[in-house]
Order: sequence, then C-alpha cells, then structure tokens
Amino acid sequence: MRTCDNCGAEVTPGDGFCGNCGAFLAWNDPAPPPAPAATATAVGAPAARDTATDAARDAGAGDAGAGDAGAGDAGAGDAGAGAGESVAGDTAGPGADTAAEPGTAAEDTAARRAAALVVPVRPVDDDGPDRSDPVPAAAPAEPPPAADQPRAVRPGLPVAPAPVVRDFAGDAAGAPDDVVCPACGTGNPAGRSFCRRCGGPLAAPAGPAAAVPWWRRLRWPRRRPGRGGLRRLLAVLLVLALLAAAAWAAVRFGPRAVDAVRDRTTTPEAVLPSAVVASSEARGHPARSLVDGLNNRYWAPAADRPATGQYVELTFDPPIRLMDLIVHTGASPQQDVFVRQARPAELTLTLWTGDGPSSTRQLRLSDRPGPQTFHHVVGGVTRLRLTIDASYGAQREREVALAEVEVFRRP
Repeated sequence: MRTCDNCGAEVTPGDGFCGNCGAFLAWNDPAPPPAPAATATAVGAPAARDTATDAARDAGAGDAGAGDAGAGDAGAGDAGAGAGESVAGDTAGPGADTAAEPGTAAEDTAARRAAALVVPVRPVDDDGPDRSDPVPAAAPAEPPPAADQPRAVRPGLPVAPAPVVRDFAGDAAGAPDDVVCPACGTGNPAGRSFCRRCGGPLAAPAGPAAAVPWWRRLRWPRRRPGRGGLRRLLAVLLVLALLAAAAWAAVRFGPRAVDAVRDRTTTPEAVLPSAVVASSEARGHPARSLVDGLNNRYWAPAADRPATGQYVELTFDPPIRLMDLIVHTGASPQQDVFVRQARPAELTLTLWTGDGPSSTRQLRLSDRPGPQTFHHVVGGVTRLRLTIDASYGAQREREVALAEVEVFRRP
C-alpha cells in the first residue's frame, strides 16, 4: 500500500492527489533499480569502444609512414614487401589462432588492427651495398568494414520521461454516497477532503448573497399589523398635504415667477398714453407737450398757483406692465436755455391698476439736462401720475418746466 509523502496517509493506487491533505502524488510508482548484469554490460561497452578508437588512430599513423618510405626507393619497396609478408604472416598467425578461439568481436578487431601497425624491417646484408634509405613498409591491410569503424557522436541531453496521465473516464461507477467534486465532477469516496483527480477542495465555499434589486428595496418594510397600518396612513396623508401645498404655491406664485423670468429676458418697448391731463397748465405749455417727442417743448403748471402739489396724469388703455420711466427736465437740452426756467427736483410717482392705487414711489431728479431713467416694474397699470414736490431755481416769474416723459412696457 502506498503512503503520502506529506502526511503519511494511505493512498489508493491510481490517485493523483492525497485525500487527506490534498498534496500532489507521483505519476507512477518508483521503478526498481537496474540489474547488475545490465550495469556491467553498460559499463564495459564504453571501454571496448575506447580501445577500438585508439587502434584506428595508430593504424592511420602507420599507413602514413609506410607511404612516405615507399616513395623513396622502388626496389627496396619490393624487397620490403616480401619481408613484410613474411613478418606479417608470422605475426598474423597468433592473431588468426586467436580469432579462431571463442571471443568477442571487439578483441578480433583489435588484433587485426594491431597486425597492420607492424613495420617490416629488412635484414642487414653483409655482401650487398649498405643502404641508408628507409625500408618502406608493407602495403596496408584492407580497412575494416565501415560498421566496425568508431564514429564521433554528440553527447545527448537527458530527457525526462513524459508523465502518463491517467484517464478517469474508464473508472468504475462510484458508490451512491460518493462526493462529487464541484470543480471537475469526479466522484470521490466519502470522507475525502480533496479531489483525487484535480486536488480541489470537495467542500464548495458558500457564494456571496445575491443583491436585492432596487425596486424591492423601495417597498415598505414589513411591520406588525397594528402599527404598520397607522404609519402607512400617516405617510399617505403627509404625501397628500405636500401635493396640495405644491399646487397652491404653483397657483399663487406661479404667475409671478413667470413674469419675473419674462421681465429679465425681454426688451421693453415705448408706449404712448391714450390720454394726458394736468391739474393746471401755463399759457403755451399744455400737458400734451410731455409726450410729443420733443424735448424743447415742456409742460408747466399755471403761474398764478404754487408749483408744489401740481401734477400731470397719463392714462393707458389697455393696461400695461410698466418697466421703465425716462424723465427730461428743464425747458431745453441746451444749457443756457435749461437754466432760464425752474426744474423739478422731486416727483412722486403714483400708479393705478384695475383695483385702485397700487404703488407710490419718490423720484429724485438731478439738476442737469438730458434723460434720467427709473426702473419700476408694476403690472396692469391703467394710470400714471407725476406730482411736483420740490423744484430747482424756483423764483417769482419763473415756471417749473417738465420737458418730456417716456414710458416703457413689457411686450
């Protein structure tokens, strides 16, 4: 029985992960150690290959020396060949006997290569001439077959064996009480904490709680029947009261808000009154001169009465929404003519609407020629009255001159 290397628990053969701690197990069982015979053979083979390689190297050197000696003297080569055959035959004799004896192929090949390395030496002839030329070696033996020649090979890199993945599809059907892995769906025996195939935990973690939709969060919370009904009734009454207040405010202040917006976004336009009357008029200076568009003609009260309290009144039909009022004082815009007559210093502006007097305003004028503008917004104006309260340069035999009055309304 196998055991886990991490926790020491017993492991069922074929499992990839420990059922107790979830540690990864080896793919295969550890292989048994190699046999001694195979080891001896594997160790001996490189030695034989090394011996064969050294013999081939020596044979090449001997062949080169023999070729150089043969090029020096042809006659000596023939004599040396005969001696070489004799010596080679004597030397090859034990090799042939050794080849006949039972032995390995590596020993036979080494013997033949050693025989080829022997250089024949010509014996000294006392009667013949002394030759200092080297004696050529015998013709080299035929090279051994190509299969026996050693070849240089590139050392190979160690290659790890590919892991063998066990297919769990062919497993037998598990017991009814097996725990199914939530990750890979593999059945595991009851009592395991980790999957035997993927190593994942068998107890699936609880997922986060689902979020409640916003429309469900807007619903009324559940209350007890007694107090819940009363609170709902109070809430409904409060909503109805707010709606009623909003409707009343829209009716009461809605038109004013609309008028305020229109007053700020529209451009006022000039309007002429339908009628102009005065409390008194001086000869040659009627009240109609206030709206004739000429600022060198003016209205003046009667000379036999005090100017204070005298007024001029303008009537508008239909009613207008008054926006601006421009007043020109004096007898003329020319400075020398302007100072010849008295000028109004203070005027009281009184406005009437359909319901009666609506507003009164005090207008303070500067003692200079030219227009003076006053912004005063009142809606539904039907009449406008200007009353003289004070004057500049008032003297006996001088008239209080009011040259022009311009009225602007909202279109």
